[in-house]
Amino acid sequence: MITIKKNDTSSITFTLNEKTTISNPFYFIELYSNSNKESKLVKLVTDISINKIRWNEFIIEENDTEDLENGIVSLESGTYDYFVYQSSVADLDIDLAVSIVESGKCVVPGEEKVVDTFDEKRKEYTFK
Repeated sequence: MITIKKNDTSSITFTLNEKTTISNPFYFIELYSNSNKESKLVKLVTDISINKIRWNEFIIEENDTEDLENGIVSLESGTYDYFVYQSSVADLDIDLAVSIVESGKCVVPGEEKVVDTFDEKRKEYTFK
């Protein structure tokens, strides 16, 4: 499972090399929301891994202002299915993708909820 933090940059690690079948691939991640059933396709821009044969590491930024071509996406808090595609072209077009090289679950944690606590008749109650 991967985690993308709200209003922050997240370092995400995949194992893409072992299933990649093309030379010099471009990678894209499709994030499919389990709540609203919508998906977003985001380019994984620069592999910053120090051992690309074993793992691939990318930075994804979650922000209100999207730039999907540059790894910046706006997401609602919740859970997502993700699919990483390999492509021989840099165009952000799922129809040009060669195949899926990794899939899994993604969570985007929400804002922490304020918990109200009060004392009534010497008993403490906590509401969540």
